[in-house]
Amino acid sequence: MTLADVYLVGAPKCGTTSIARWLAEHRDVYVSVPKEPYYWAADYPRMRAHYGFDSRGAYEGLYSNPAARAATLRVDGSTTYLYSQCAVADIDEAVPGARFVVTVRNPVDLLVSYHRTQLVALNETETDFGTAWRRSLDGGRPDTDPLDPKLVDYPLVGRLGAAIGRLLTTVARERVHFVLFDDLVNDPSQTWRGLTEFLGIPTQPEPSFDVHNASNKAYRSAVLRRLTHRPPALLEAPIRALRQWSRTTANPLVAAGKARMWRSAAGPRVSDEVRSEVAEYLRADVDRLATLLDRSLPEWASAGR
Repeated sequence: MTLADVYLVGAPKCGTTSIARWLAEHRDVYVSVPKEPYYWAADYPRMRAHYGFDSRGAYEGLYSNPAARAATLRVDGSTTYLYSQCAVADIDEAVPGARFVVTVRNPVDLLVSYHRTQLVALNETETDFGTAWRRSLDGGRPDTDPLDPKLVDYPLVGRLGAAIGRLLTTVARERVHFVLFDDLVNDPSQTWRGLTEFLGIPTQPEPSFDVHNASNKAYRSAVLRRLTHRPPALLEAPIRALRQWSRTTANPLVAAGKARMWRSAAGPRVSDEVRSEVAEYLRADVDRLATLLDRSLPEWASAGR
């Protein structure tokens, strides 16, 4: 049985896709395709089923190919694990000594970007972040059926201190490596050196340090997007199989076809008033995060960009 031994658990919209791509370029590392199988997040059952990795056999199949078996390290990059109540504990039991990489970011910026991804994923319908945030504070849900209500619980997603505190009650601190998004952007080479030292793999050659998964795209066709991600019941099984195949195949024609389904869009922006409101709500959690990381984060606590 071969499983991942490194878990890039999030937070979302904090550079996990870029780090996964960098690691995938390393000769000693195998990153699962797709990057996020979500398998260990058993408390997100519809999400696991939607993406096709709700069985142990399907998950183990990600690491059964020769490249995965030959690698020194195998990586699972599922960001839901950071918020799951069971994922980290189940991983720790199944893979003793597993290591965890956690990326963090100013939670206001994280949430603004994350809200865009939930619109694209059809878990969210409210296009104004401020309105979606206030609805979430009141316990409301969007006018749709999200794969899991926790995905659009924006206060939950923004409380990085709480999520990391929970992780550190299960995993020893020396098995966790933190990456600040600001450092990743401003000094990717140093970020890479710290990551490779933690993982015990050669730093050279360095990867390309390209940026991936920025929140600057939108789907071209709402009808096609809904058909592929929220199909009617009669089509759900075959379309799920097709979606699964498209996420795992290396066929360049499939990649080109998927790319054509998207168009460029302006990055999300919110007012200073909303930013301040969100920052004030999360102030105590940011203070907790700063303590856990042993790092001052004054701008994060004051809605700084």
